[in-house]
Amino acid sequence: MDQGVAAAVAGVAGMLGALGGALAGGAAAVRGAKIGAETAAQASRQVVEDQASADHAHWLREQRQQGYSNLLTEAQNFRHAAHTIITALFVDHWRESQLGEVEECARRLREVGNSVALVGPDIVLQAQSMVVDRSLRLEQIFLQSFTDHSINSEEVAQAVDAFDQAIEGFVGTARDVLGGRPGPGNTLNS
Repeated sequence: MDQGVAAAVAGVAGMLGALGGALAGGAAAVRGAKIGAETAAQASRQVVEDQASADHAHWLREQRQQGYSNLLTEAQNFRHAAHTIITALFVDHWRESQLGEVEECARRLREVGNSVALVGPDIVLQAQSMVVDRSLRLEQIFLQSFTDHSINSEEVAQAVDAFDQAIEGFVGTARDVLGGRPGPGNTLNS
């Protein structure tokens, strides 16, 4: 073989080797770029998801805090109206308007209770239901007392105590939820 043919063969072999190397390097670079882009996209998605989750948790906590506060305000209003009617019942000069005030406070308490039920979690719903149930019981006693024109002071005292205990239970549960200390079945995102 002469030197010219050998040089041509070597040149073609070198060119094929360089072309193969370039193709392999290019494929590796493309694959690396694709992996890098996928990793960056996944990281971006994760950041967005984490931010959305944090924003939702913050919003939910604010909704809960407002709802719980509203429930306590309405419970205090109901308690005040109940105290007014209890005082009047014992001196036997209560008016139907006082009963209407208790009924209105109980209605507002139920409405606020419904909004609390929407933001949960379930353990707060249970505590909220207890408050509403106890207020309804007290309201029923007042209605019966008004109808009968008599009062069972022991029954009233028990109903008031049960209402107050329900409020205390609600406050404790709400503190646990808002304070970020979830107990069994009391997860912050439930």
